[in-house]
Amino acid sequence: MPNYRADLYAAGPLWQRTERYDASNPVEAVETARQKVAAHDSEYALVYAADGNGHTTYIAKVGAER
Repeated sequence: MPNYRADLYAAGPLWQRTERYDASNPVEAVETARQKVAAHDSEYALVYAADGNGHTTYIAKVGAER
């Protein structure tokens, strides 16, 4: 399974935490990030795909579905 990263932000540019997780595809990764935003009471997350060599590819900016 590909590895993904969500950088969670509390408000505006205020970084809150980074969550790393596995997902089957980018759509599942975005849905998981939405859940993490809600669970940590964040404003939004920036979602990245990691290739295992230290490189990441930006996927999307997501907010919580409340």
